Amino acid sequence: MPEQILVRCSILRGGTSRAVFFNANDIPRSKEQADAFLLDVFGSPDVREINGLGGATSQTSKAAIIGAPSRPDADVDYSFAQVVVDKPMVDWGGNCGNISSAVGPYAVNAGLVKAVEPVTTVRIHNTNTNKIILSHVPVVGSRAASTGTYMVPGVPFPAARILLEFANPGGSVTGKLLPTGKAREQITIADGRAFTVSIVDAANPTVFLLADELGVDPTILPKGIDANKDLQDVLEEVRCIVAEMLGLVTDRKDGTRLTPGLPKVGFLGRPKAYRTTAGVDIPEDAIDLTGRLMSVQTPHASYMATGAICTGAAAFITGTIVEELTRPIAQRPEPKAIRIAHPYGVMEAVVNADAPAPLPDVRGVAIGRTARHILDGQVWVSSSFFEPTPADAPGWLEAARPQPGASADD
Repeated sequence: MPEQILVRCSILRGGTSRAVFFNANDIPRSKEQADAFLLDVFGSPDVREINGLGGATSQTSKAAIIGAPSRPDADVDYSFAQVVVDKPMVDWGGNCGNISSAVGPYAVNAGLVKAVEPVTTVRIHNTNTNKIILSHVPVVGSRAASTGTYMVPGVPFPAARILLEFANPGGSVTGKLLPTGKAREQITIADGRAFTVSIVDAANPTVFLLADELGVDPTILPKGIDANKDLQDVLEEVRCIVAEMLGLVTDRKDGTRLTPGLPKVGFLGRPKAYRTTAGVDIPEDAIDLTGRLMSVQTPHASYMATGAICTGAAAFITGTIVEELTRPIAQRPEPKAIRIAHPYGVMEAVVNADAPAPLPDVRGVAIGRTARHILDGQVWVSSSFFEPTPADAPGWLEAARPQPGASADD
């Protein structure tokens, strides 16, 4: 076998993220080899990812593996992998909603589903959460539409609007919409400070905190979070404590090392006028909630799509921090739509639920996204990643399946 071989791949932007896409048949089968393969492709660990295809940020160091459906109600299987930029680690623990929005266009363009004008609906089975996502993809001829007028804050160019519906998103990893059975509770960190949190699992488990309790303006921009080490440390310590509560790790001290991407964590505030990263002034009446999220220990440049799904679901759970801070239904232009203010602008999540309740039936949450199919090609990689492995070696697909841990009330 030659020292290096070519592996086909594609690069697509989805929402405010970008990923390298692979056909499931083209990557190594064992988790150990797949991890090494992806680290090599992306040039990680390296803060510049200069030796690979990574973009040196958590939003641009992602992989999507697409294969034949393993469920009768899906058209494709989609597994998401977060390649950590500065550590030799690949996290298979959760999904990325932004990259989910590029799966439909990829499936159409690759001929994995039949293209139907004007809109092709692609039923996506996300293996990380065992959930179905319906992607309504505008189509021209035999390909996903590449032009349009829809704008996503954080993406400088308009494109065709993709409606992404997360069906029954509750319990994506833990099996429960409220993993601990509580709408809110207190978390005490090592120095004795206590913080109110709401832990909600929809699309991905997320820990929400109050900006006021953290002593931070909810309209703070990423560079301000980067400069506030105490804020970052508190958010990560709380996140790791919750990871232990949810059974994702046995010891909170291992949270950053073993599960850097789950649960997600962020803080919220009431609607408030602010100026975006791009210098655009957003008035208070255009906002229903102000939010900031972290992505693998760094501030997210905008607002992750799965975070918006979880935020929308949490806004319909009576007693959560999200429900408390969100503009009341009677005062919103669209009662079931939540307009979330983030560093780049405003993102809307539309919730398919009847009304706020202690444990509502959240049948789905939809968001508008755009995508761009940027490149189809091949990447040179070491042939050693494809050497034979023992039949019982752990596979990457098993790593990408939900591993629900014991919740606090089990």
